[in-house]
Amino acid sequence: MLRFLPRTLTGRTVLVLLVGLSLSHLVSMSIYSSDRIDVLTQLGGQDTARHLSNITRMLDRTPADQRLALVDTVDRDGFHVSLSEESPLTHNLLPETSVKALRNEILTQLDTPQKALIHVRVQDPYAHGSGETFAHWLDHWVQGIVGHREIQVSVRLGELDDPEQWVNFAVEVPQLNPMWSAKSVLSMLAMTVAVLGMSFWVVHRLTVPLRNFAQAATRLGKDVGAPPLDETGPLEIREAAMAFNQMQERLKRLVANRTEMLAAISHDLRTPITLLRLRSELIEDEEERTKMQATLDNMEKMIASTMDFARQDAVTEERRKVDLTALVASICDDLSDAGRDVQFAETDKYLYDCRPLALQRAITNLIDNALKYGQRADVSMKADDDAITITVTDHGPGIPTDQLEEVFQPFYRCDASRNPETGGTGLGLSVVQSVAHAHGGWVVLRNLVTGGLSADLGLPR
Repeated sequence: MLRFLPRTLTGRTVLVLLVGLSLSHLVSMSIYSSDRIDVLTQLGGQDTARHLSNITRMLDRTPADQRLALVDTVDRDGFHVSLSEESPLTHNLLPETSVKALRNEILTQLDTPQKALIHVRVQDPYAHGSGETFAHWLDHWVQGIVGHREIQVSVRLGELDDPEQWVNFAVEVPQLNPMWSAKSVLSMLAMTVAVLGMSFWVVHRLTVPLRNFAQAATRLGKDVGAPPLDETGPLEIREAAMAFNQMQERLKRLVANRTEMLAAISHDLRTPITLLRLRSELIEDEEERTKMQATLDNMEKMIASTMDFARQDAVTEERRKVDLTALVASICDDLSDAGRDVQFAETDKYLYDCRPLALQRAITNLIDNALKYGQRADVSMKADDDAITITVTDHGPGIPTDQLEEVFQPFYRCDASRNPETGGTGLGLSVVQSVAHAHGGWVVLRNLVTGGLSADLGLPR
């Protein structure tokens, strides 16, 4: 059942309002129509009874040999009057409630109701009994308010000891349709249009802040320094916007404090490293001096890598639109010119709004990893309506399946020796993931069946 509901909050709210108001409108129409029918029926019955009683009194006062002329005068289409020596109606037919009411009303209107004998019967031309077909029912429904019922009334004239003579009436009464007239349908359509229009307008105004929250959360995932939310609207929306802006400010302070702390540590470490480098020059053993200087070089590389990771260039760099295909091709060409085995598969031109320096660093890290562990890097690109994917594959041993996620943790290395010459500092893939997330994208590693590792950097369009 739930799968048939609209997916959006606007659609569901409008549906609830439309169903609720439609049911309320139908119930109101039913109650109004029922009361209206009762009133009109009562008034119509009183008018019919008065008319029949007047004619009956006139005939009662008219000599028997002149009554036929009077009957011809009042007889017309829809109101037939005739005389007979006995009543054509069934005497023992138990009349329905409305028929009893009409009979009593005629008795009330007559001068001598206690002496009058009256038989009343109502005949519905659309009532076909148990053999009624769908065509008959449809015809009855289509006729609606223009349908008619025929009321047959037979009244005894004169005194009971006079020769028996009856006046017979056959009156066509319009059949009132209780609900589905043209006006009621038009009213229903007008109500539906009004509800849909007003509901969409009101619900749209109410759901705009929710969409703004979703967009702000997406921006925050890409750029912690994104503009704050407007603190406008109803009280609850303003309070939520204020809480969101405060959270964003705390995140910005957290990132800034971490960067400042690492910068201070890096600055403080450079001084003793410089002193150690100076002292290493005093070591007479050339082999030991070379080892110490290599260790100091590695320490400086680690500090530089840590600072690059902490600064998060992907967050602070300004975004601009670039030719992403040309950017990747230039990285591959530079590495190929440097004698590295890098192959780039030519593809279409893709323009992308990004932070190019951060993205260049992330792609370079992926290619460096492929060259370091797989001796060769094959780079390709593909795009669809949702994202642009940059894929880097190598021909190395791959990564154990249980470590495919752990390698994105800062300073994590698959190489247990922790040798910078073979495994780096363990920040390369962390930087790639940070840059991908800053663009709202992702990075996925997978081992190939044919051997080697494939890294997919996805960037949403």
